[in-house]
Formats: sequence, C-alpha cells, structure tokens
Amino acid sequence: MNLSSQWFRALIACVVFCALFATKLFGCMRSLASVSVPPSFRISVWNDTKTVHGIAVEIYNEALSYPEGVKPTPVLTLQTDRNGNAEVNNLAPGTYVVQTTGPGQGSALYALVATNHPKPSSEIKLEWPYSRQKTLKSRTLAGDLLSNKPWHPFENIHLELWTAGSPAPLAVEDTGPDGRFHFNESRAGIYILRVRGQQKDIDPAYQVQGDVVIELSPSSSDSTEISLRLDETDCGIEYSNCPASDDKPVTMASRHIQVLNVPGTAEYPAIDDARYKLLNDHGVSIAEGTTDKNGMAELPSDVTGRTTLIVASPLLTTLQQTLDMLPPIAGAPDLAVTLRQLDECSTVTLEKHAPQK
Repeated sequence: MNLSSQWFRALIACVVFCALFATKLFGCMRSLASVSVPPSFRISVWNDTKTVHGIAVEIYNEALSYPEGVKPTPVLTLQTDRNGNAEVNNLAPGTYVVQTTGPGQGSALYALVATNHPKPSSEIKLEWPYSRQKTLKSRTLAGDLLSNKPWHPFENIHLELWTAGSPAPLAVEDTGPDGRFHFNESRAGIYILRVRGQQKDIDPAYQVQGDVVIELSPSSSDSTEISLRLDETDCGIEYSNCPASDDKPVTMASRHIQVLNVPGTAEYPAIDDARYKLLNDHGVSIAEGTTDKNGMAELPSDVTGRTTLIVASPLLTTLQQTLDMLPPIAGAPDLAVTLRQLDECSTVTLEKHAPQK
C-alpha cells in the first residue's frame, strides 16, 4: 500500500513538529505555509533578526511513494553556510517540503516549484530553533529537571548540550534521579538541551524525550535559573518553568481540598481523579488518594504542623505546596488547588466555600 498525499503530509508534519524521539505522535500536526519558487532558489535560516549557519536542511518530494509506516527519505540534504544560506539548483517541478532538522528542530513549509509562476520568490526563509513553548531565558546552563508525574520520578536524565553549527554535542551529562545539572558554557546565545528521561512503569513511547530551547543571558536581569517539570504529550516534550516547591507555608485549619480547572477554560470546573499525597516534615507519606467527582478530598484530621501537599493530574502542572496545618476548625476555609496547563504554574488559595458542581 502506497502513501497517499494526505498520509504523506501527516507523516511529514509529525517529522517536523513532534519531538525528535517520539515516534507515536501522528495526532500532532500543523498546517504549513506554501511558497512558490523557481527550480533554483535560496534557503535562509533565521533566529529572530540574524541568520544561522550550520543548520541542516532537508527537502522531501511529496510525489514520491513509500510503504505504509516508512519515514520518507529526503531528496536533498543541505547545510546553511556562514551567511545562513543554502542554495538549491535545478530542482524538478513539483511540491516539496523544506524543513530544518537536527538539534533545535525548526520550521518547515511547502515549496511549490515550477517554471511558470507569475510571481515566484527566489528565497525561502525558515526559523531555527522551533519550540512550542517560549524560549527559556537563563543566567546559567544549570538547574533542576523533575518529572511532572510525581508517582513516576526520573531514574536518570541523559542530557546533551548543542548549539547551531555544532557537529557534536558541546557537553554530555547524566543527572541521576535528582535531575540536577550544570554545564560550564558561559557564552551568551541560543542553546539546545536535548533530554532523554528514564522512568519506571512508563511506556517507552511516553518517556520524556526531546529538545528544550534555552537563551543564555548571563548578564540579563529578566532571566532566571532553570527549574522545569517535564512531561511528554502528543506533541512531544512540554514543561512548566515553575518552582519545584513553594516553601512559603499556607496556614489552614480545614481538612478539605478541592482541585479545580482554570475558571472559564473547562466545561467542568472540578477535576476528579486528581492524585494527591500528603508528606510529613520528614518527607514520609502520611496520606494519599484521589479526588471525587466534585474534585474534593479530605485530609486526616489528626495531622497538624508542617506538611507538604502534592497534587497531580495528567498534562497539568503538578503542584507541591508547604502547609502549616492547625487543629481542625469547623467552617474554616478549604484549600482550593487550581491546576493549570504545562506552560503555567498551578496555584492554591483559601476559599470559604470552594465551588462545587
């Protein structure tokens, strides 16, 4: 069975936009722009207002057929020169996918090659690197990488540090289970942190693997150290750049928590089956369970003092909050936990009457 044009486009879209190591992600597709060009044209690769040298570019012919499930083979593989350009000469008429590849992924579009376009362009512009989330700004190439699935922590994270035009990683590091890393590179610029996580009891297709784009700005006042909760989605690696834990305690005399979606973004405001765990001051679990259909859960009445609450739900940012638990008081405000998407930080508030559905 040969690939139809629709299947080819779906496969190419996944090759371009999904995490490099995630082979399962045929549900994550994006529409590509089209540019009309003559048989000979220039490809330039840009990062913001500057061209980028040493970026690999692949060109695929949409007209070629492949057995089902086989990744297409590029008809041309190029690399941008010191001016950020790559030249294509005498390409046969047809429809092609032009994409950047390698660490940092990049962008892609359709090149409509013909000899009789009324207004052809002589240049195709691509962007590098590609990131579904905002580029991280950091003062150092150091920080913490944690699993967004607290019941499935990392056993180890293999990291590679890349930059544009590098034929091999600048540095390689294995973090072990604590996820702490540090690279000595200090030159300002764009770096790619290539991540390969190892977690027990996680399907190989859903191990956290992909690229994180970092802009190193040692002297910048608006950059922060890296602290990421990593997860794997149908579009590849995603993360929340939030503090791993809020050590400023929330004082509460209630024993009820309610786990909520962000107001106005979900049909059901409460999150049922969210998992929670309560740890004592020594990090030992003293209670755990899941929320009911109203997003509610009850903590043990005999627990007082300093504790840590962990709340998690799939593809939402895990919350870890220090609590100062007073003896129970009837009618005291409940703890409302709002879980947010992975590009935001989850939050807690005390609410006298936590909303219920």
